[in-house]
Amino acid sequence: EVSWTGEDAPKQVEDMEHLTCFLPGWLSLGASMPRANATRKRRLALAESIANTCWHMYQKQPTGLGPERVKSMQMDLSKTNTREYILRPEAAEGWWYMYELTGAPQYREWGWQTFVAMEKVLWTANGYASLKDVRDKKRGYLDRMESFFIAETLKYLFLLQDPNNKIKLDKYIFNTEGHPLSISKLPD
Repeated sequence: EVSWTGEDAPKQVEDMEHLTCFLPGWLSLGASMPRANATRKRRLALAESIANTCWHMYQKQPTGLGPERVKSMQMDLSKTNTREYILRPEAAEGWWYMYELTGAPQYREWGWQTFVAMEKVLWTANGYASLKDVRDKKRGYLDRMESFFIAETLKYLFLLQDPNNKIKLDKYIFNTEGHPLSISKLPD
């Protein structure tokens, strides 16, 4: 992120948004295209690096859930003012694409560990709840379950655990809301 207050020169701020976690899927999908030969290695390396950073956003928290944002590369969130987890799908989405396109087992494992943390920390009597602070469940819940949690987050986590899923990337593409659309073949 680049910040500018109108004075002096802009300064770079090292932030990582949870929303960025969809990028591994986007980059790895681009790297899988036939015309990407020249950039394939670079794209996959960047995708793997971002996917790993997203995993660390989850793995470094006591609850096992990733925050909205990490500022100044401080995984203890000491510099971050948005520590909630609102059931976002982007990390699971990125890991699913990485697993589908590389077959690397860590993405599947990360999805499983995230699901287990969700079951342990987010399940309430009336469904899943967003968490106010990923560092401590005792800080309470946000009384909402976003629609994308079922439509996207759980879908990608389920697909990661189903080795026989029929939704393959040569037959389907996902829209931005996680709905698979079949790829139709154009007539010759």
